[in-house]
Amino acid sequence: MFLYLRSVPAFHRPYFRPALFAVLGMGLLIWGINYVYDRPLFLDEANLARNLYDRSFAGLFRPLDHEQYAPPLYLLLTKLLAELLGYLEYVLRLPALLGGIIGIVALFRAGQRLQLGHWTLLPLALLFVNPTVLHYVTEFKPYGTDLGVAACLLAAELRPARGNKLAWGLAGVLLPWVSLPSVFVLAAIGLRRLRTDIRWLAVIGLWLASFGVLYYLVLRTSVGSSYLNDFHAPYFMPLPFSGEALQQSGTLFFSLLRLTYGFTVAALLWGASTLLIGLCSASVRRHAWLLLPLLVSIAASHFRLYTLIDRLMLFALPGVWLFTAVAARWIYTSLSKWPGYAYLAAVLITLGGTNIYRAVLRPYRFNDGRRLAELAEGNVPYVADLGAVPVLDYYLRVKPERSGPMAINRPEPGAPLPYRRVRVLFDGTNHGPTRQVIREYEQRATERGCNVSWIEFYLSGSLDIKCP
Repeated sequence: MFLYLRSVPAFHRPYFRPALFAVLGMGLLIWGINYVYDRPLFLDEANLARNLYDRSFAGLFRPLDHEQYAPPLYLLLTKLLAELLGYLEYVLRLPALLGGIIGIVALFRAGQRLQLGHWTLLPLALLFVNPTVLHYVTEFKPYGTDLGVAACLLAAELRPARGNKLAWGLAGVLLPWVSLPSVFVLAAIGLRRLRTDIRWLAVIGLWLASFGVLYYLVLRTSVGSSYLNDFHAPYFMPLPFSGEALQQSGTLFFSLLRLTYGFTVAALLWGASTLLIGLCSASVRRHAWLLLPLLVSIAASHFRLYTLIDRLMLFALPGVWLFTAVAARWIYTSLSKWPGYAYLAAVLITLGGTNIYRAVLRPYRFNDGRRLAELAEGNVPYVADLGAVPVLDYYLRVKPERSGPMAINRPEPGAPLPYRRVRVLFDGTNHGPTRQVIREYEQRATERGCNVSWIEFYLSGSLDIKCP
């Protein structure tokens, strides 16, 4: 890596080297702290781990159980690591972290190929101050890998010698099996190539054939799932032909802006104005193809084929950040000296537009599944609320790699509790439906004359019930 940096012209400019190392050091420190913190797996991660543990390698090429989806080759790599090193949280999250690190290198190389000079640092800084990126490069889900794959494809397309059709054909056949949103980046690249070479239709046809197989084997049931469609309904982009549709589309565009640039007014204004000014400049607009992956995914969401929820849009960020950096460089060089420095000050203010710095002292955490599992392994009989089952199953069966299913009693709603003394375990206690179930258990126990005590962890907890 260092040898590569030394070969980059900008690396030898004044202040570039210390600034680059400062950005990399800050970002990798935050990522490292949150990865090493090793937070407990939450519900979706646990469900994905259960699929991984319960299936053979070949079984990963079929639709997953527990309303989960992840690309087969991503799962294949993770299962291979887990079989070699154990089904530990560190191991399961390693591919996402590696995807993020690949994204760092690819963004840097893409910036140099765009001849951004010092402005190469901007996409890297936006990457490291993004809390959603931090969340998913340290989580057992494929979204960090999506970002890395997308950045690599853009960097490859920006090469002076952009590779032969055979190499691109093989890449386009394989990568959707590693990262589903790579199809949107490939669509942008394919459309760009078709403008100058009609023979790219053959390559695109090969890509479509591979995606067709992936859709048939894995995606069909997810696309048609009423549960997933209902859950993601607010994240499908409607045509703004009614007041409600206009409000939903405005909300989605605003959430994409927040995801890309940050939460503060300064960050949102700077990001939106830089983007719009860039689109008004002919010299910057020739790089507008970098925005195509985002636009294609928005079009797909209108047909309910993709959702614009934050975690699924990480793949679009490298292209938007690179275009923003091109626009920022043009704005800065177009201004006279002092306004130019004022613009740079606005950039620095923007980079403080998230709460990412809190993650150094308070790493991300979403439940306390390990402590729930300790309660379940105690001497008191327990039952588990439906939301707690995946996490308990992971910590009681999958992580210890025990054979056979772990027995978890789950009485039907309204059924009598099965023991005179029992623990009822809950996960996701910040959710309204879960709080309602807790109140129902408390009420039923109190009506029987039982003593009830509540043990609360971080977004998890246990009702200890003792009956006469």
